[in-house]
Amino acid sequence: MDTRVLLLVSLLLLASLPSLAVQPTAEAELPWWETYARDMNHDGISDLLDWKLAQGDRFFVSGEARVFVRYDHHPVDSDVARLEAAGATVSFRAQYLDLLGTTMPRALVPQVAHWEGVVMLDDIGKAEPHMHEAVPAMAVDQAWDLGFDGAGITVAIVDTGVDGTHVGLDDQDDDPLTDDPKILVYYNAYEDQEYDGRLSEDSGTHGTHVAGITAGTGAGDTAPDGTPYIGVAPRAYLANVLTCCAGDIEDIIRGIEWTIANQDRFGIRVMTSSLGEQQVEFHVDNDGSSAWSQAVNAAVESGLVVTLSAGNEFGATPAAGCNTIDSPGDAQLPITVAALDKDLSLAAYSSRGYTSDGRVKPDVAAIGSDIMAPDKGTGTGYTSKSGTSMATPLMAGIVALILEANPDLTPTEVKDRIVADYAIEREIQDDSDPYTNDCSIAETRPDNEYGYGQADPLTFVMEAGQIDPLLQVAWTIPPRYETVNGTDIEVKPEIHNGSWLTGSADSDGAPIVGIVEIRFGTPGWYPATDVSPSGDWSSWKIQVPAGVAKGNQTLSARLVAAPDQMSPIDSASVLLLNEHAPAPKQNDSPGPPLLVGLTVLVAVALRRRD
Repeated sequence: MDTRVLLLVSLLLLASLPSLAVQPTAEAELPWWETYARDMNHDGISDLLDWKLAQGDRFFVSGEARVFVRYDHHPVDSDVARLEAAGATVSFRAQYLDLLGTTMPRALVPQVAHWEGVVMLDDIGKAEPHMHEAVPAMAVDQAWDLGFDGAGITVAIVDTGVDGTHVGLDDQDDDPLTDDPKILVYYNAYEDQEYDGRLSEDSGTHGTHVAGITAGTGAGDTAPDGTPYIGVAPRAYLANVLTCCAGDIEDIIRGIEWTIANQDRFGIRVMTSSLGEQQVEFHVDNDGSSAWSQAVNAAVESGLVVTLSAGNEFGATPAAGCNTIDSPGDAQLPITVAALDKDLSLAAYSSRGYTSDGRVKPDVAAIGSDIMAPDKGTGTGYTSKSGTSMATPLMAGIVALILEANPDLTPTEVKDRIVADYAIEREIQDDSDPYTNDCSIAETRPDNEYGYGQADPLTFVMEAGQIDPLLQVAWTIPPRYETVNGTDIEVKPEIHNGSWLTGSADSDGAPIVGIVEIRFGTPGWYPATDVSPSGDWSSWKIQVPAGVAKGNQTLSARLVAAPDQMSPIDSASVLLLNEHAPAPKQNDSPGPPLLVGLTVLVAVALRRRD
């Protein structure tokens, strides 16, 4: 029998045996490396790396192995120095994980495994992609009808890259006379280099398709009936984090760490990745403890909502289909996404749980089959792809709508309060059909096929924002133009420190109850002041606070009539300047009807009290 197959079968049998060890109490929980599913023989070297080492130089160029050295502490300079003195090259020093990325001679691996402080040596494997009708089928357009389109939210696309020349991804409004790039930044993990978003590129085709599903504007070619292929959150911004697939998982983790470190600079609230680790045939090691899985957990802990693909490895038999969630989709904290066909049935390819440590996965299901999205290199073209790769960015777009409705939600609240409570519960499919295998021991919620159920964008948004659709807020911001080569180009309005914003409320004759609140890009709501003569909020004002973050920001306005009754949020992209506006003339003192600086009209339609 082939050595590799024998090893895999042995691992599968070992994974099915009950543990003979004394079960730890909550007070004496074992560290992750003591129960690591990828190290069944407990030698401190992952089983896959052990197997590769046994194959001679088959997997190693010039006899050198790519290895994550993982520690029981955060590695310090002396750890790097010791590795380099022993003949290893340290290429990556993680900021949020306790590991170093290295290239070392094969013979050095067993030695390093016994060093004090080293708890695991992991193979640095390869990543691979998890390869217009989805919008109405998922009722995304109903969330649009409430005014939610992802404005003010930036989604990081951790993938093969994003083609910034495609007309559906190059700007926000498809107007050539405006300067409003959709891609705010381009980070190349191979080079560890950051570029202007206008230089964004895709090393493959996968990332461009993914980005368009999340936030494409729909510009370019259309469906035969003329319908544009619009992404779920067409007004969201993007951060292109190019990490795949010329290198290995070290590049992925470097990209994730860049996203964590730069989330505040670019307003990144969501990170989505439709990549998975190249797997062996049997999934006995998907316990959420791999370096990649721990990296995405760290991203969630930093404040990012993370969506990941479940994988496309269900197969045609029960043995092959269950327990096929790929790493990093096995991670505990992100939202792992299964795929639906357009008729909302579970896609035959969509991977199922359990994880190897007995947890239910995926977490939610969204359409992933036959999705039309931008085709890299065509400029205007669209192409169809299927997979959990497509369901995942669709869910990321839905999360952008959720966070637009309520920017105060934490990643845990998005997953455990909105998705878990309001997804449409689906019945576990009949296991008489091998393509719709029942992978759950009992009828539970969540289950190992749909997770908590089918994503419901409209309900998610309504519940997240406690939205009353009869309440409306609308910005009116005077445009700003710059002349370029004799042509007036509309650019973002500039708002100076201390500028006054104004607005008005219209209750259609009913008494106005509530308060208008403003958010200046970063977390925190500021109450406006009622300056109407009769105290009815027919006019109000607010001054830009000195302490709010400057630069490219999104202003958000909402009317709070009650804790459980708010208007949809209306957003506007502006440039907040750190300096004060020029001194006003004597007759330009702030106050209704004319205030210094930017004038904003907010028309609020309020429901009458019963």
